[in-house]
Amino acid sequence: MAHLDLANLRACFLDDARLATVALRRVAAGMLPVSSGRLVVCDPLVQPEAPALADYTVAPGYYPVEIIAHGGRPALAVLWLRPRASLSATSLHWQMARWTTQDLTSLDEDSFIGYPVDAGIGCFMDTDTQQALLALIAQQQDSEEGEWSDALIGHDGLDDGIDYRPWGEASPHGLVVFTSGWGDGVYPSYWALDTSGAPVALVTDFLCIEGGDGRDAREIADQAYRDSLPMVEADALARLVAAVAEDNLPVLRGLLDENPLRANHIEPGCGGTALFEAVRLDKPQALEALLRGGPLPPLPERLHMRGVTTYLEYAQRLKKPRSAALMALLEAPPVAAQPVVLEKPRGFWRRLFGRS
Repeated sequence: MAHLDLANLRACFLDDARLATVALRRVAAGMLPVSSGRLVVCDPLVQPEAPALADYTVAPGYYPVEIIAHGGRPALAVLWLRPRASLSATSLHWQMARWTTQDLTSLDEDSFIGYPVDAGIGCFMDTDTQQALLALIAQQQDSEEGEWSDALIGHDGLDDGIDYRPWGEASPHGLVVFTSGWGDGVYPSYWALDTSGAPVALVTDFLCIEGGDGRDAREIADQAYRDSLPMVEADALARLVAAVAEDNLPVLRGLLDENPLRANHIEPGCGGTALFEAVRLDKPQALEALLRGGPLPPLPERLHMRGVTTYLEYAQRLKKPRSAALMALLEAPPVAAQPVVLEKPRGFWRRLFGRS
């Protein structure tokens, strides 16, 4: 079976709240006019003459296009041929879109076919619009300005997708254009088919995300940590960090009396520990209270940065020098354990063990 990231495609059906949890968002890109019923996906600046997709046609009409965005750029471009609310993602069958010259049966599980992008732009259009676009290009061929392409490249909001009608708003022709994920490459498209085999959506995957998740490994780990914290403990950590910021030593000490390890536990709201915040905010009194007379603990690995693996290195890396009082606490050598001194045996015990 050819390459298929089913979770990516099903992400198109997630509601806005669920999309936000995986660092994605939905953007309405425009309405696509279809008159011929035959669809084209391509980089319109590089290959406007691309052949129409094979296998399926759609009824004439206007169809909404949405972008599933990641990091401000499109991860998925979706042409809805039926209302999204009327569809169930689990009941759909997905088929890689192809051209009549291409054979899907010869692809292995890691391979795909797609359209090439060399100008950082992709689009949906139908073949009637394509013919109008090719005529416009031919008409402007002798012009050095290339008005239609210059206007497209300079269009505001291209990352979120735009209706593009170089013939004017009254024209029956139009294409929906968007930037192609993180840049140039070759990107596959997929038909979503209902139980009768009719197409209900066409999705281009710009391969920016995997498994329908826009988060990296660190973000996923951070979310798992947040989910693992009991609500009571999350609240205590938040109050501890607030006490550091306010130099509220009685509250700080009370929270540490309950659990001394809280000083070096990451508080999800600020993303650092109470010790980290004491260094960042230059709070020597709070830092001393957090240490409780003990040694400085290791900086949690999640807070490591390039060249920063300890609290002291973090303080030294900050642009504004920390106070002498705070640096003295950070630079203090570890307290060595005191040796155990045995008294000489006396009386009965002295006689038992002999004279020294």
